[in-house]
Amino acid sequence: MRKIVELNKFWGSIVNPLSGKTVMHDATRWRMALAKRIAAPYARHPNARVVMVAGSVSRGCADRYSDIEIDVYYDRPPTETERIAAVEGCGATVTLLDEDADEWEEQMNIGGFYAHSSTFLVQTMERYLTEVVEACQISPLAQVRLSSLQHAVTIKGATQVQQWREKANLYPLGLTIAMLEANLPFEGFWYAEKMLVARDDLLPLYDIFVKVERQILWALLGLNRIYLPTPDNIKWMDEVIDGMELKPKHLSARLKQAFHIEPKLGVRELKVIIAETLDLVETHLPEFDTTPYRNNLSKSRPVWDKPPTE
Repeated sequence: MRKIVELNKFWGSIVNPLSGKTVMHDATRWRMALAKRIAAPYARHPNARVVMVAGSVSRGCADRYSDIEIDVYYDRPPTETERIAAVEGCGATVTLLDEDADEWEEQMNIGGFYAHSSTFLVQTMERYLTEVVEACQISPLAQVRLSSLQHAVTIKGATQVQQWREKANLYPLGLTIAMLEANLPFEGFWYAEKMLVARDDLLPLYDIFVKVERQILWALLGLNRIYLPTPDNIKWMDEVIDGMELKPKHLSARLKQAFHIEPKLGVRELKVIIAETLDLVETHLPEFDTTPYRNNLSKSRPVWDKPPTE
């Protein structure tokens, strides 16, 4: 079971209690101040039970490319008038109002800087927790919301957030198993990679590399009982890997290097990383049968140099 490091977050700094190091720099500091200004009109509305600063700003790692994300959870659906008023209440202008079955999004411009809010119903978060923690469904979008919940800075609704976090922190063994079963097969990697290397067909080969590396990371997130931080490709990969206790050595550098070395060596390195990932599963989750995934390591696309015999 990985150790969950809780960060003490407060105005002006984010401190890791284990190292005592402040992990907020200027790019995060002024964004945090602006985020709290953007969040204030949402927090004043009685329909909003929870308001949080999310994304890289809440994690203390924002850079010059980072925008601002505000997460809001309502008791009832917001009206369009309320959504516009929340944006204009902080001095911003609406650039886009969007929505889907679960989420309302307000994109805004505030003095040339772009930010957005992701707003949901309280019952939607309750459903996400049920899907992921109780039913052990992979549900990438739900996992992303739980990851955001764990790392966000709370502006309003601290009691509710704490209750949700306590449930989210129970990351179930069943979800770990589901993540491993879904990602360890690495389908396609055992069939085409040698052929693509021999043909110097790099575009489809590197497409396979991307898929395989994503599956390695998803499997390791499951093994470490860490929720998916993004629903598809992993952003902030170095930070994500740094948060893993169980991982192959020098994982980030090796995953990047696979794209920079000779393609044949890149294939070999990814297979070594897969083997090391299976080693970790066998060590830390011995009840999980890795045999079918080990067998894949010896698979290879057949070649035919001569015509078949009659």
